[in-house]
Formats: sequence, C-alpha cells, structure tokens
Amino acid sequence: MTARFAPWHKWPFLIQLITLFGTRVNMRWSNLFDTYPLQRPKAPEPDPGVDFMTARTADGSHNDLGDPAMGMAGVRFGRNFPINATFGCEGAALLEPNPRTISNQLLARRDFVPVPHLNVLISGWLQFMVHDWMSHGKNTTENPYELPLEAGDDWPQGSPMRVLRGVPDAAQPGDEGRPATYTNTETHWWDGSQIYGSSLRRQKLIRTDPETGEFLADGKLGLRGKGHLPICPAKEDIGDVEGARFAGQELAGISGNWWVGLSVFQTLFAREHNAIVDRLKADYPQASGEWLFQKARLVNAALIAKIHTTEWTPALMNSPTGRLIMRTNWWGLAGEHFTRGFGRFDDNEENSGIMGSETDHHAAPFSMTEEFVACYRMHSLIPDEFSFRRAQDDVELLKTDMAGVSHGRVSSLHDRIDFDDIVYSLATSHPGALVLHNYPNFLRQLPANETGGVYNDIAAIDILRDRERGIPRYCAFRRMMGMSAPRTFDELSTNKQWCREVAAIYDHVEHVDLLIGTLCESNGGTPVGFGFSDTVFHIFILMASRRLKSDRFYTTDFRPEVYTPAGFSYIADNSLRTVLERHCPSLIPAFAETRNPFFPWARGAA
Repeated sequence: MTARFAPWHKWPFLIQLITLFGTRVNMRWSNLFDTYPLQRPKAPEPDPGVDFMTARTADGSHNDLGDPAMGMAGVRFGRNFPINATFGCEGAALLEPNPRTISNQLLARRDFVPVPHLNVLISGWLQFMVHDWMSHGKNTTENPYELPLEAGDDWPQGSPMRVLRGVPDAAQPGDEGRPATYTNTETHWWDGSQIYGSSLRRQKLIRTDPETGEFLADGKLGLRGKGHLPICPAKEDIGDVEGARFAGQELAGISGNWWVGLSVFQTLFAREHNAIVDRLKADYPQASGEWLFQKARLVNAALIAKIHTTEWTPALMNSPTGRLIMRTNWWGLAGEHFTRGFGRFDDNEENSGIMGSETDHHAAPFSMTEEFVACYRMHSLIPDEFSFRRAQDDVELLKTDMAGVSHGRVSSLHDRIDFDDIVYSLATSHPGALVLHNYPNFLRQLPANETGGVYNDIAAIDILRDRERGIPRYCAFRRMMGMSAPRTFDELSTNKQWCREVAAIYDHVEHVDLLIGTLCESNGGTPVGFGFSDTVFHIFILMASRRLKSDRFYTTDFRPEVYTPAGFSYIADNSLRTVLERHCPSLIPAFAETRNPFFPWARGAA
C-alpha cells in the first residue's frame, strides 16, 4: 500500500519493516511459477549407503519427501513471473540494441569506481554462493549468435563477435506454445554443492587423497600438503561453459570461472569441513567415516547459509533495516540471544526466524529461478588489478591483473604467496561499485582458453543471456513485482548524463535491459547503504528466504536430532570471523576491530 506513495525506504523504520514483510508474503503467492506444465520429473534411487532422511544426497534429490525430484540437479529453473511473460527474444529482437554496443558504451570500465566500505572478499563470496545454486551448463557450438561490430571496435577476432547459444531443455508433453526452459546442472538447494559436487562421482573425487589417489575413509576432503585444494585430474576436468580447460586447475565440487577470490572460500570451507569432522569425532569416536562426512556436510552447508544470511548480505545492505531484515530470516525478531537461550518464541517466522519452522514452498515447487540468476549479474564487483601484500608489514609482493589470478594460474599463485597474505590482500582492497561504466574490462575481452585464440565479452553475454532466457526488460520486470516503472529515460537515474547515454542506444525506455536499469538505479533509486539496486533487492526478499523456507534441513529437520547436538551447537557458535580465526590465526589482528569481515581490514595490523 505504501509503495503507491513512496518507495519503502523513504518511510520511517517501523513502516519499512512492515512493508517488507508484507512484500515478501505477497511475492510468495504472486511471483513463483513452476516451468513443468504437466508432469514433474522422477527422482533416481537414493545414493547407496546414505540415509536420505537425515543426510543430503549428492544430487539434491529426496529433500522434499513428497516430491523427491524437487531441487535436484538436472531439473528446470523456475520463474518469478507468469510463464506467458517469459518468452525469449528471437531473430533481430535478440540483438537489438546490439549487446556489444551496450558493453562498449554503457558498461566498459572507464575509471575504477570502488565501494569504500566493502572489501574484495565480498565478490569472492558472491561467486562461491552462485556456484552452489546454479549453472546452465555447457552451451552449444552449433549456429552461434553473431554480433556485428561497429567501426573502431578493437575486438581481437574481427567481425562478427560469435557467442555460443544456450541449450534449452527437451520439450515435454504440455510444453507446446510455452517458452523454452533451461535446466540447472547443480542442485537448487543451499547444500554446499560448490564444495561437494552435484553427483556421487564428483563427491567421491573430492574425497580422494591427492597424494595417493585413495578414497579417504575418515570422512574428510582431500587437500594438498599446505592445506590447498588438489589439482583436478585432467580426465575429470569438465571445463567451463565454453568447454575450455586450464592446466593447474584446482579441484572443487564445481570449478568453472575460477579466480583467486573463489579459490579462497573453496579452500577455507574445505578446511572447515575437515575441522567439523574432527569436532564430531571427538564426541562420536566410534562413528564411521561416512557418517562423519554426511554430518559435517550438513553442518558446513548450514554455517555457509548462516554467514550469507547474517554477514554477507547485511554488508551489501548496510542499513539498519537491511541488516535487521536479513538477520530476522535466521533468528527472527526475537533475536539471536533469545533464540539461542530459549528456543523458538512461537511458530511465526517473523518472530522466531525461518530456521526450525515448518517447510513451505508457497505457490510453486522449490527451484532457483531465471530471474534470480539474472539479478546475480554482479561482475562489476571485481577489480581489474590485484595487489598482493604481506600481512605482517603490508609490503607488496606481487601486482597483477585478472589474468594473473584466474583459472589454472591460481594454484601457482598459492605456491608463490602464503594463503594468509592472499586473504589479507583481498580483505584490504575494495570491490567495484554496481554502476554504469564500471564493468571489468578484462572480462570484456576474456581469453576463453590459455592460447588466447578465442575471446568472450562477458558483459555482452550477460545482456544476451537475459534476452535468450526471456528475462523481462527493466520496466516490465519492476511492474511484475508491484514496483513503479520509469516512464521516460530521465526517470532511470538522477545522473542525467547516464540517462542521455542510455537514450542514445535504446529507442524506448521500455526496451532497457534489466542489467542496465539496475545499474542506473545506483543514482537515486537505491536505498542508502545498499550495494545493489532496489529492484534486485525485491527478488532477494523473496528468494533469500525461500532458499531456507523450502529446505527441510533448514526447517522441520533443523534440529539436534538430525545435525547432532555437537553439530547444532557448532552452527550457532560459529561465523565467518571464527572460521578465519581457526584457519588464518595470524590475521586476527587485521580484522579484530572490524564489525563485519566483509568490511575493510586494518592494513599492516597483522
């Protein structure tokens, strides 16, 4: 109701909270749609030797006991908007206006625009989470899209720019006359699949000793001598979405689009898994390695979900309302101290939090949605240059660009520079702001393999993929969430130069792509303290809580009987700060006075 008169963030604090809680309720019933028209897929038999009642399966099946295929790897992405509003663009409409032109004129980084109150760990964590939730898998080399180049474009391969097509799911009965759909190669659940993989084969691989090649029967993950991730065996490297493979690639549950920020968190939480195994073994010395592995996975995944909910997102939503609304997802309005001391206040999730409440999928079976994928296009957070400095005295050890910290070069970087110094360097550097003209230029001319013979413009591909997958344009996107939409280009932003630049490319404000519109919002349309747009935030209001509310391991089965009393306490007692204290103790002086580990650390304090 208040949105008719002013955006939620323009109202007093209490009205803000009431408005946001009401918005979430409305969106749960108005903005969730299943993409299976008639018959939903069937789940395979559970993993051998895994009690799926008290443990997660490798492929994500049997989380919902009434619909065992829900959320498993290989099922379709859902939608946040009515199915008939999500037809992908075709023919000339797909390339109008030209995504490469948009990349050159609206996205290309001119001068780096930093976010002073955040550090680069924020962008590493972002991709760490995205790898858990979603991947569209490999594209096809057949009949690629061709983007014409304008005079003076310095694209290294000449005209036209070729972009591989996405691969839609095979049509099923009832799909006639409906938009193309796409499947998720990863599990949709918040289950740590970026660490553990989304198949039993991958799970066994990361549980292998990299020195001996033998399966680790003690429940731990395989790490190299200094606690680094193993190098992926060539025959097991599935490559990136373009099929490219890189020598020296580190091994993880999913290892595409690799760079040092992602590697840091994959490494930290592989170590954390092993620390949780040790903790559980102290209380349950007779437990089998398989039991320890499964319980440690449950605990590790829940700890990651807690960090994202109570630390990462509040850092990006750095306002009293933003911080409270996310912590309420976990602890409820009753707060952490009350909930930990006395348990759930009542069955109301606003009062007592989602954790331990009743499972509810609301209007549609649980899945990641295409619109949620589109809202996580935050490549501008990544800087173009990296300065690696010694934590002890802040002396620079190495300065390099994105090429020096991506793909197979990351493992050699770890061999040259101490892990703690890498973490310190990222934590004392700033990410880029989510604004126009701040997209990393390296990603706009990204070598698709080590030979450099093929390149990708990820900025142009971001625009193209949204159109291909039927993501509504910016104005329609906002209206379908009950938000007001700009009527003219001048209403896109308070930065009138940006408005003129967008108007020079698009023939009508209704045609502005989602990414461009959300980046324009940084001037005038974003709540104070927020690192992303209000449009993106509205999708997060819905999906951030849905990832918890639909998962029985965070609702009805979030209890000591499933996690073990020791594991349940471990989740409550720990945070990103304690993970860093455990695995990077030399860095404690650098972040000791920092309220949130995603805020900048003290330089030279370690």
